[in-house]
Amino acid sequence: MPADLSVDGGMIGDRRSRERGVQVRGTITRTDEQQAAVEAFARGDHLAIQAGAGSGKTTTLRLLAGTTTESGLYIAFNRAIADDAAGQFPRTVACGTAHRMAYRSVGHRFKRRLDAPRLPGREVANGLGIRGERRIGNRNVAPLALAHAVVQTVRRFCYSADDVIGAHHVALLHGLSSTHRDALAAAVLPFAVKAWSDIQDPEGRTVRFEHDHYLKMWALSRPVLDYAYILLDEAQDTNPVVEQIFSAQRGSAQLVMVGDSAQAIYGWRGAQDVMAGFGGTKLGLTRSFRFGPAVAEEANRWLSIIDAPIRLSGHDQIATTVGPASRANAVLCRTNSGAMLEVMTALEAGVAVALVGGGGQLRSLAVAARELKAGRRAAHPELFLFSSWGEVQEYAIDDPSGKDLYSFVNLIDRHGADAVLDAVGKLSNERRAELIVSTAHKAKGREWSTVRLADDFPVPGEDDDGRPLPIDGADARLAYVAVTRARNHLDLGGLTWIQDHPEGQPHDVRPDVPPLLPGEDRHFGTGLFVDLVPSSCWFTNVRYCVDSRDWERLRRMVNTRAEHRCEVCGVGKDPAERRRLEAHERWDYDEVRTVQSLRRIILLCSDCHLTTHFGYAQVSGNEDRAFRHLMRVTGMSATRAQEHVVEAFRSWEYRSARNWSLDLSILTGAGLTVVRPPEAEDRPAVAERRLLAARATESRK
Repeated sequence: MPADLSVDGGMIGDRRSRERGVQVRGTITRTDEQQAAVEAFARGDHLAIQAGAGSGKTTTLRLLAGTTTESGLYIAFNRAIADDAAGQFPRTVACGTAHRMAYRSVGHRFKRRLDAPRLPGREVANGLGIRGERRIGNRNVAPLALAHAVVQTVRRFCYSADDVIGAHHVALLHGLSSTHRDALAAAVLPFAVKAWSDIQDPEGRTVRFEHDHYLKMWALSRPVLDYAYILLDEAQDTNPVVEQIFSAQRGSAQLVMVGDSAQAIYGWRGAQDVMAGFGGTKLGLTRSFRFGPAVAEEANRWLSIIDAPIRLSGHDQIATTVGPASRANAVLCRTNSGAMLEVMTALEAGVAVALVGGGGQLRSLAVAARELKAGRRAAHPELFLFSSWGEVQEYAIDDPSGKDLYSFVNLIDRHGADAVLDAVGKLSNERRAELIVSTAHKAKGREWSTVRLADDFPVPGEDDDGRPLPIDGADARLAYVAVTRARNHLDLGGLTWIQDHPEGQPHDVRPDVPPLLPGEDRHFGTGLFVDLVPSSCWFTNVRYCVDSRDWERLRRMVNTRAEHRCEVCGVGKDPAERRRLEAHERWDYDEVRTVQSLRRIILLCSDCHLTTHFGYAQVSGNEDRAFRHLMRVTGMSATRAQEHVVEAFRSWEYRSARNWSLDLSILTGAGLTVVRPPEAEDRPAVAERRLLAARATESRK
């Protein structure tokens, strides 16, 4: 295959990367870390290289490729990166995206469909045979909305490594809650299967054909890539379907993945960090050539919070400062709505401002909001289940499923749809702008001289004792991306609070937790069952009994060894469905010695975890959901499931009447720091206070 392999598909980005390394008369002087990578590559090792922000990962991959004359393949995250790499790598290396390879193998047969005009949603609904409204929950789901759900279901299937479309690929529509998931899946799945059948037909015409469709078809063909080695860039943002193709080459090619696990911020759209569980030699690139020590220190605060496998050092020759800036080249925000507020503020001050990615998404949402305010139905996919703006407001404020709409609703309520549309119309081109505004997500891969962080990054709340709550891992990763965009000056702005937060003090990298805890029995407590913790044992769970940073190490190990799948029902995490993967304890109760012993840590999806803690499901209003999940996974009848729940509560009452001593030796034996839990007699009161605090925090969010 030629080395100038062109690329199609993928997400086009504007990367302002430069060569990272010390240039000496046209050559690159290797750092010690780069030399270690070269030596491991020469031994034939499979490699997972953690490359911190600005640490020269492309240069390092070029060094590896330059040590051999064998044919290699470089897989880029998007077309722009691949095009740039094609001019840098040796001619023995083919540079492209997974989409381009799939196009050459499968996609070219569908060129006519790719070039076809867009299909209106109503035509898709008619072509699939979707007729009339469906009543789901308290919403009337029109054919247009159902057709949209079908298209989204197929898209999510194409992102996955699954062979067939299933109910877990059906994403909730805004306006429906998780209790409506089964009803929506029953309505969507038959049409999704029909749509996928149409998509696989080169002469089909019912559903719009997309690049991800032929990529999935190619993956299902189990391709074998004829290269001696394969380099996967931006591995932390790899979709499961691409990871499946890449990992399947292990027997015939040397595999090298490079990325930064701390920048894994696209999980909400199906990407997953495949580096942590990769079997191979793990190396790091920790010296940044983008910024100096001051920004590296700020980056290390966030790397410590998520217990990342590397810490950064800044370049001594780059003068970088941290503090308030009177003027910035770029302002980075947490949300699209926050970015629009920054745009409107700049326009009011007469500053020419550009918005990375343009304002098309906000424009269409603002138009939809204006339609709803005028009493008309909106055609926007995010809002077409609502009949009025008041319904959107209520959903965004009161329903946890709608919290991602809250900032947009607040923006419209404060400024009005017309003001947002006017601001979008006044945006400048980036080349002519005095200020560039971006979300942190869209700023990834870019850099500016002076960066200011906006005020819409969330500040952790406090617990019932007035102590700061732990920092969310996803928020920490996004903050890390944001602070590492600055070359010369960083204004922390909305993240200044981190300097005084107890978790904001950097610490060194901690060793990995062993994949089998000393004395752990991974066959103990297999399957799904209601497993109620006695009230006298509340807050003896591992999350409360180990240091917060040790907990992150333990959680990462449990996720990795379970291959990021629920160990009961087999599903993966799905942010769009608000389905998480959670570490759960399996306890053994010695009735004679009254000892509660930790025997196993198991990875459960949020539905299995909720069912296991059936008492919490009851008090949180999720009893029906947990009961249905218990029957679905175990195959129990409703009568048998009810008997099982009654038996579990009977056992809970008996055990709650006794005080149990705690055996956490499988944790202490692994070197984890155990924190003393509340005394047994205090635990019920502590539980009530924390439950009320959790509800208040969720309400604020």
